[in-house]
Amino acid sequence: MYPLRIVETERDGFDQTVVELWREDEFIGMVFWDGSATVVQIYPNSDDVFDLELNDLVRVLDTAQRIVDPFSFDEVEGLVQPGAGDNSWDDEDPSTAALVQEFDPEAVHRSEDGEGFFPVSVAKALIDRSSELGLAVVEMEGFDLISGELKARPGLELMARPPAEVMGFSEFKAQANQTAAITLGNWPQRDSMVIAFVIQQPDGETIVL
Repeated sequence: MYPLRIVETERDGFDQTVVELWREDEFIGMVFWDGSATVVQIYPNSDDVFDLELNDLVRVLDTAQRIVDPFSFDEVEGLVQPGAGDNSWDDEDPSTAALVQEFDPEAVHRSEDGEGFFPVSVAKALIDRSSELGLAVVEMEGFDLISGELKARPGLELMARPPAEVMGFSEFKAQANQTAAITLGNWPQRDSMVIAFVIQQPDGETIVL
């Protein structure tokens, strides 16, 4: 199986950015916003059947949606959203409350629903502090913040799987945070780069910072 890749482009007849889907050097479709919904168009060019790895497909479609959908930063179902600037963390896990209190002021941008975006230098410290507090970084995504506007960047995503039954949370946390630190080190270090995080508590609850 060949990994999928996406190309952000402009096309005649479209008012907004279009994301093309490629399988190696083969164009297979595109994703765009039609004014009310995100649309995926697939262009099979032969009768051949080829396999796509499910997680890879989900990854590229999720990234494509974030690029083309103007509402992609709305609240994500199932994740606790931050209460930037209020006391909504007072009754939460003490480790999470400590992390939020320490890093909330370091966010250089927040979406309308309160999701924070942190510069690379702060992101490194946030991962280290999560480890110290017993929290796991389970999702991480890179963007460029240009003139106050977020630009999603294909390929700058990380998602850690939940701990398997044979792996305790402590071991999973160490593995996830080490992977996050290594991944962040391999991402661009430019000044416009900002990082969004989702962490997981020992009780399994996930939190958007």
